[in-house]
Amino acid sequence: MPLSGVASPLQEIRITIQQKNVPLSKVFKEIEEKTDCSFLIRNNDVNTNEKVSIDAKNKTVAEILGILFDGKGIKYEVNGKRISVYKAVRQHTIGGKRKVTGQVTDNMEEAVIGASVFVMGASNGTITDMNGHFSLELPDDNAKLQVSYIGYKTQVINVGNKSSVNIVLVEDSKALEEVVVVGYGTQKKVNLTGAVETVKSDRLANKPVTSIASALTGEAAGVTVTQNSGQPGPNQGTVRVRGIGTWGDASPLVLVDGVSMSLNDVIPSEVESVSVLKDAASAAIYGSRAANGVILITTKKGKEGKLTFNYSGNVGFQFATRVPESVTSWQYAELYNQMQYNEGKSSSLFPQDRIDRMKAGGDPDKLEGNTDWYDELLRSGAPQHNHQLTVSGGSDKITYMISAGYSDQQGIIPSTDYERYNLRVNTTSKLTSWLKLDVNMAYLNSTQEESAAGAAEAYRRTMRALPYLPVQFSDGTYSYDAAPSNPVRMVNGDYGMRRKNNDCMTLLIAPEINILDGLNIRGTFGYESNIYKEKIFNKTVTYGSFEPAGQSGLTEVSRNKQTDRWDQYRNLTANVTASYEKTIGKHDFKVMAGGSLETFKWAYTKASRMDFPNDDFGEINAGDATTAAAEGNSTYSALASLFGRANYVYADRYLFEFTARYDGSSKFARGHRWGFFPSVSAGWRISEEAFFEPLKKHVQNLKLRASWGELGNQRINDYQFISNVGNGGSYLFGGTPIIGYKEALMGNEIITWESSRNLDFGIDFALFDNRLQTTFDWYCRTTSDILLNLEAPGALGIKPAMENAGKMENKGWDLTVSWRSNIGKDFKYNIGFNLSDVKNKVIDLRGYKSSTTELTAKIEGQPLNAIFGFETLGICDNQELYDKYAPMMQKYNPKWGMGDIIIKDRTGEGVINDEDRTVIGNSIPRFTFGLNLGFEYKGFDFSCFFQGVGKADGYVTMEAIQPMGINGARKEHYKESFNPQDPKPGAYFPRILSSDYNYAYMSHWVQDASYIRLKNLQIGYSFKIKGLNQLRVYASGENLFTATKYRTWDPETPVGARGFYPNVAVYSMGVNLNF
Repeated sequence: MPLSGVASPLQEIRITIQQKNVPLSKVFKEIEEKTDCSFLIRNNDVNTNEKVSIDAKNKTVAEILGILFDGKGIKYEVNGKRISVYKAVRQHTIGGKRKVTGQVTDNMEEAVIGASVFVMGASNGTITDMNGHFSLELPDDNAKLQVSYIGYKTQVINVGNKSSVNIVLVEDSKALEEVVVVGYGTQKKVNLTGAVETVKSDRLANKPVTSIASALTGEAAGVTVTQNSGQPGPNQGTVRVRGIGTWGDASPLVLVDGVSMSLNDVIPSEVESVSVLKDAASAAIYGSRAANGVILITTKKGKEGKLTFNYSGNVGFQFATRVPESVTSWQYAELYNQMQYNEGKSSSLFPQDRIDRMKAGGDPDKLEGNTDWYDELLRSGAPQHNHQLTVSGGSDKITYMISAGYSDQQGIIPSTDYERYNLRVNTTSKLTSWLKLDVNMAYLNSTQEESAAGAAEAYRRTMRALPYLPVQFSDGTYSYDAAPSNPVRMVNGDYGMRRKNNDCMTLLIAPEINILDGLNIRGTFGYESNIYKEKIFNKTVTYGSFEPAGQSGLTEVSRNKQTDRWDQYRNLTANVTASYEKTIGKHDFKVMAGGSLETFKWAYTKASRMDFPNDDFGEINAGDATTAAAEGNSTYSALASLFGRANYVYADRYLFEFTARYDGSSKFARGHRWGFFPSVSAGWRISEEAFFEPLKKHVQNLKLRASWGELGNQRINDYQFISNVGNGGSYLFGGTPIIGYKEALMGNEIITWESSRNLDFGIDFALFDNRLQTTFDWYCRTTSDILLNLEAPGALGIKPAMENAGKMENKGWDLTVSWRSNIGKDFKYNIGFNLSDVKNKVIDLRGYKSSTTELTAKIEGQPLNAIFGFETLGICDNQELYDKYAPMMQKYNPKWGMGDIIIKDRTGEGVINDEDRTVIGNSIPRFTFGLNLGFEYKGFDFSCFFQGVGKADGYVTMEAIQPMGINGARKEHYKESFNPQDPKPGAYFPRILSSDYNYAYMSHWVQDASYIRLKNLQIGYSFKIKGLNQLRVYASGENLFTATKYRTWDPETPVGARGFYPNVAVYSMGVNLNF
């Protein structure tokens, strides 16, 4: 049989096939399931319904096909993993007038090897050689050639009197149909009527990150991942699918091989694919849990064949993405003196001779040195390394994939470390000809450490630290200005450590029964156990206060304390589904029905003691028993469901789907527990219509989609429908203390599901012979009956009951565009772009009012958690402005003066009060995008990925913006603050003062947080070494470059942040080895 290329999986993979008197198509299907090969029946001239029998044990695919086709006049051709089957013809030269030669190429000008070239109406034909060339004898000038190859459209060529012809084959989209994972099954991508985004493993595996959330950043339109922190550990991103749909937990449902899990527990290198279900048509099958979108993660499986080993590893070094530029000690002194002048104080803490000594680098013990606290706190080049070893293989009876990994990440702030061990074993066993069993087991153990004082808090204290204070004095004692405040001491272990350990184990058992042709019954039984242990030991610390003239002496010694906490989460899942598919002529039917039961249990215990004999004891029992404290709680919930889906396709053109789910939740009272969540969707593949045939050379796979559906949400605390009782102090009765109890939460028996109605319109199309692929969706999601606690009179004395009261809307669109092409034979390149936008609006609050003193608020007609404060008119930097606004502003603040911020009187009453507060920004990012660029050339590969946000409002508070007072200062304060002694227009910062009235929540401090970031850049080279399937080395960078107008801080810093862990850039090197 002709094979294209030097090596073929048909000659390497060994499998076992044992079938008796079955259709040939069933044998083909079994080969496809056990290998990565796929079959194409060329010209429909092979009878796949012909009954065959075969008993082949441990044979190569080529040997099995030889047995199958022996004496049947059937041949096959191979290109990679595609097998084209056709009726054999006699290759000979017939008596004819002349010979014709030619070459067959694809639209990338690459030779098509093994293409079939036949003379129509005659019995002679041939296949193209390694260069795509062929030669044939023609009977006459009217002869026509039929040219075909797997994955390409068959072409008929009129030769005429030509002696040479060049034929360009066009890809056949039907032959290259992609299958995507959807709820409880798979579907052909061309038949999808919902909005589903798929990310393959090659986009995730080589990124130097420890969490799947980080790996997904910017990869899918409509999926927003915000990197809030660079602290080592798994929780490095907030994931949202098409905006925010509820007041509470708005994170999507995550299912790994059908079992609910946290994204934090997913190892990127173990993932085969990620499907994001964005609209109701695709997500309604998960009903009440799908209101915020669904992320389906499929892990890798073994393949039948020889044992293979794969190792991937990388070593990286981390640096802060953006670090504020500190003032020097003498610049701080000048700012301080300026503050004294601004406040009308004649005395000066920093006389000029002291400032001169600071400039010259004076004695640190005399507070005349210079300390860059950011430089002292942060580590440059903090190391991390990740390693993953995978073994896979199998026989016809069982396939397996065993993956083990180790990661270690040290933070850029000392004492912040993360270590993780992971193990996964996935097996598939064919127990009988009709029964298959999947068993997946995963285990993860991680330890996260940081100082007991907190790394984010230490970084916040760095913003306050004074540059003329040394880290330590010459006698070894630490400088201080309050307790605890020395950032370096806070993270060096003196204050103790916090250690968090997580043990996560998941088990999946999934039997699958195939008794009748087209009927599939599958059960999925999953168990997840997550044990979380935390130990905090606060050491005995001696600290004091600091006076500007020098140390004031020791003032306090803290008491040591140990706190232990133990949490356990358990999740049991049982799903049973039955699906049946049937094709009758042009009618394709597929139905699925199933049931599900899930239980969730959580329990925690917390205990503490103080006054240990010394700081070396690690057991809580060593503390003073009289200081003991303990607490604990547990909760349980369950979800029962029935669901179904029906698909109908007519003539590969008209697509229809109906989905329904009926959920019952223990989170609601009887009579309100059950909710029905339906969806309907339809699609029209216009490109398959006869009238579209003339346009198909320009536009391919044109499809229109529309869907409507309803989803629910039950993400609230358990037992909200009944009143909760808690202890409320103790009382003495007859000298004996008796613990008292009181009502802590009012219950509401009529609360029920939040309801989310979703409308989606989409279009998919391809241009330029499928090289350009485009998908666009517009959607509207309206969430009603949002659960929230309404306002209640203070005299009530307890938290009011939860009610179904809120309503919110999200409108937006997603766009995905990709291009793949070649230049010549060796240069392949690809471009991918995605862009999405969402507008969020609160519609109804049922009288609920947010606090007017908080930074964010819920206000009808505005985005959820809108930034709320005073609208400002700039800085008063001239006499004209002062004369105009002083009467009004000095009523608000008698000390207001030249160089202060002017607040807008929105009410026109001539006074500034809380009524003048308004929405001054939107905390929800808009126009999120990702851009992928990549190419391959003779073993080299290059990829770069840009990610960003086109419109966003950022706001950091207090220490992050305010100089002096209890804070330090930055270079921008020194250069850009208004100075009444040298008044210049255009200053960004108001005059320097010790008070904070210029730093209230004001629009002046709302910044443009839009950005574009070079998220990942990678350069690799693959070596060709005998005996190795792959040896690739690469260099990679993460978060290498950020362009933004956002001042000083990383643009992904959370709105309203005071203390936070800075984001990091990572430079790494890695290797992929497969043999």
